[in-house]
Amino acid sequence: MTYNELLTATWEAAKAKEPSAELYECTAPEGVKYVHSVFRGINNTTLICNAYSDGKVTDVASFDSPWCEDVVIHMPVKLTLEEANDLLSEAGYKADWYQVVLRNPLGPTNSNPEYIYSYHDGANIAVDTFTKEVTPL
Repeated sequence: MTYNELLTATWEAAKAKEPSAELYECTAPEGVKYVHSVFRGINNTTLICNAYSDGKVTDVASFDSPWCEDVVIHMPVKLTLEEANDLLSEAGYKADWYQVVLRNPLGPTNSNPEYIYSYHDGANIAVDTFTKEVTPL
């Protein structure tokens, strides 16, 4: 399964638990063997679950506290991880990242959701899901 298929599987699981669930972030390691997704639930609860490349989705854990790190990302995401990988490569960045996270971080300015790639040398490169702009962070 692709990253975006795994993300959709976690979103469907979260919505089955709480129909109003909205995505905050989705993280995957190199090779995308699984994704770890965080959602906003009703009354500012936090929902978390994983999906694995074999199609297995964990039970959705619910926490009675808000996730205060990200802005909600409206599903479905229009830019796939594969498309973001191509943009990363076209911009001259290597594909040897060790982790990627789809998120829209809280910040002093409004931004779009981004795939943020982390590298072993400490570099982080973002691919904007709307503008398709590739920028070092």
